[in-house]
Amino acid sequence: MRQIPVLVVGGSLTGLSAAVFLTLHGIPVTVVERRRSVLPHPRLQGITPRSVELYRQAGLEPGILARCPRSAPAARLVSVRARTLADEHEALGDPGTAGEHGAAGPLSPCAFAPLGQDELETLLVERLREQECDLRQGTELTGFAQDRDGVRAHLRGPDGRNEAVCARYLIAADGASSGVRRRLGIASHGPGALFHMATMHVRADLTPALRGRDIGMAYLERPAAGTTLGPLDSTGLHWFFATAVADGQPMDPVAWLRAATGVPSLDVRLLEQIPGTRQIFTFPVGARVAERYGAGRVFLAGDAAHLMPPTGTLGGHTGIEDAHNLAWKLALVLRGTADRALLTTYDEERRPVAERNMRQSYLRGRARWRLAGYADDEPPADLDTLMFGSSYRSPAVPGAPDDGQLLEPAGELQGAPGTRAPHVHVVQDGAPPVSTLDLYGTDFVVLVGPRGDGWAEAAHRAGRALAAPVDVYHLDQELAAPHGLGPEGALLVRPDGHVAWRAPHGADDADARFAQALRAVLARPAPRS
Repeated sequence: MRQIPVLVVGGSLTGLSAAVFLTLHGIPVTVVERRRSVLPHPRLQGITPRSVELYRQAGLEPGILARCPRSAPAARLVSVRARTLADEHEALGDPGTAGEHGAAGPLSPCAFAPLGQDELETLLVERLREQECDLRQGTELTGFAQDRDGVRAHLRGPDGRNEAVCARYLIAADGASSGVRRRLGIASHGPGALFHMATMHVRADLTPALRGRDIGMAYLERPAAGTTLGPLDSTGLHWFFATAVADGQPMDPVAWLRAATGVPSLDVRLLEQIPGTRQIFTFPVGARVAERYGAGRVFLAGDAAHLMPPTGTLGGHTGIEDAHNLAWKLALVLRGTADRALLTTYDEERRPVAERNMRQSYLRGRARWRLAGYADDEPPADLDTLMFGSSYRSPAVPGAPDDGQLLEPAGELQGAPGTRAPHVHVVQDGAPPVSTLDLYGTDFVVLVGPRGDGWAEAAHRAGRALAAPVDVYHLDQELAAPHGLGPEGALLVRPDGHVAWRAPHGADDADARFAQALRAVLARPAPRS
């Protein structure tokens, strides 16, 4: 039986992202996906700046930006809310920012990328092919069983042949109806199923309704609350349309488009969303989170772990972050650098984020789709904070306070343990500015103040003793201050860019303190005296 480190079940957004992040850490991966190719449907309408940051670590940001449509200069694209496209509108966010998707600049080196999920998945597949990843499209998981040593999985390929493999770990990224989750017997909680969404790709000249406006996305009240309309490419003639439908409701796409645009005589031509299949694509919209993120050597990620309304692209973003969080932990455990106990922190850190993002997505969608009351006592958070402000509490963040504070305002990130390390521009010798975020991605990073040599030496010694590579960077005080560091301070940043531990000032026992912090992140007990 073939032995593999990690089997990823599901080759859509989350599964492909998990494979990309694992290969970034040098971990061989086998990905199985029952479809024979990428689903040619945009689904996720754009990539959040934080998600772009994560792909940037893998060198994918240039490819993402190259695939984004150029229908108008970014400074002119706006999201709007209106009764119909032809009516007066309310702008959502000022032109020149990323609007309700969050702004880059002071918060991030990355901007919102208006790219459909199909284009992103194609890019991820190309990267995995380049790296000779074992990506098996047209292959499905037919069963699995696990024991203390691994997961025995049964696969059926596109030719109908069966194969058994033994994986050290399995990542279930097999979607909202996850068969792996059902087999594990993991229940979910939340409002559950809400309604069905119908989507279409159409060719139509909307010039009369646009009246010269460059619309990035329109949220409309006709033909039903929450209808969305946005450009598919730079021609101005191809559009993505989505609207809520009731069970058994007759499909009348031309009438829907005319109602949404406010142009009664609009000439509409429906395009195939999925070649060779159908022009109208429907799927259920719901809100729920799994009660556990896995069992034993099997972990849930993406829609298999959480489902949320499609508002603010939070569902896809949460799945990408799931994959990123799990990848570096699996890599350290598989290399023997960390104890398996580190993997329990995946649930501890990511499930609270999914629960919060699910509630926030529901709150955002409640007015849009006139949903029933839920999470009434939770104040809405801005998308910048939801993207950048997650603060983890787990044994892998030994320096985090026990205060239950799991969300920090995006504009107040100053290197506190648990939070994403702040983005600070660095300019050297007249070169284009880079970001401190570019220091993170594969190894642990220690930032020290201008007189932090004691911590730097302690970090090098601990890294060698624990076989955990540590990169050390000295900051001048101008860069140290935004990280909450004094001249003799130090900051330990995990491979995912979240701060694990901070010493604002120097210490006589730097060796012992730093080694203790690094051991805690690696879930490795202190040596017996």
